[in-house]
Amino acid sequence: MSTKSNFKLKKWYFDGISEDGRAIVCYSAVMSWRMLTVQYASYLYLDGNNQAHSESRYRDAPLPVLENDNIRWEDGKFRIKGEWHAAAAPVRTKLHDSEEGYLDWHCYQPAARCHIQLRDEAPVTGYGYAECLEMTIPPWKMGFSELRWGRLAHPESPIVWIDLRGESNRSWVFNGQELIRNGDVSDTAIQMPDQQMNLSLSGHTPIEDKQKIMEVVQSLIGWMPGFDQFTPLHFLKAQETKWRSRGALHTPGQPEKSGWVIHELVKF
Repeated sequence: MSTKSNFKLKKWYFDGISEDGRAIVCYSAVMSWRMLTVQYASYLYLDGNNQAHSESRYRDAPLPVLENDNIRWEDGKFRIKGEWHAAAAPVRTKLHDSEEGYLDWHCYQPAARCHIQLRDEAPVTGYGYAECLEMTIPPWKMGFSELRWGRLAHPESPIVWIDLRGESNRSWVFNGQELIRNGDVSDTAIQMPDQQMNLSLSGHTPIEDKQKIMEVVQSLIGWMPGFDQFTPLHFLKAQETKWRSRGALHTPGQPEKSGWVIHELVKF
């Protein structure tokens, strides 16, 4: 494990979807580079008319509070308050480890019962998800050109996937705490042939579709001068698309399990 990198990022991700399809995605992060440290918080809200709203800010961004199997996150400036109560066991793995740094993925709650209040909107209650990434290697040094990620937060069979494509293709598909070998990930299905399982994704509704990294870094350089010069242009221009979809999990001899899915594709 390297200690040479001057780049460190700890990024929390939380989400929740109500039965009516309204969705909230929240981020809370701390990044260090050289001698500088900055905090970041943002949220995305997909309302009942499938219209997306977002806000983000820097400094004084709150971190989550963990208490046993529960997570709480509150931001008074955004007027948002969320609680996630674990409905499935956590999963953790190291996605990258080299002389240049590591990427540690800790999925605290592959499925959680959630209650998220945003301003005066009706609360988002249903099933959600919570994870934390800790990394000491700049992501553009990991050699991938496409990232696919997603989750079905079903309490009986939570499915989470991370798929990296580029110089070498690497894929992780978890069914609960079980790492599925030979999983095949696309934007419309997650195939698990050894288990004869298939998660189909349909009815994609965009939550976000933009050059998000460029947007974040342009705001970030006010707090971290020169960070844009540190970051390669192809990485800055990455296109990120995030969807809310319906997922249907098919397993031989078992009833179909369905639920809302949040998933994304990032092209660098």
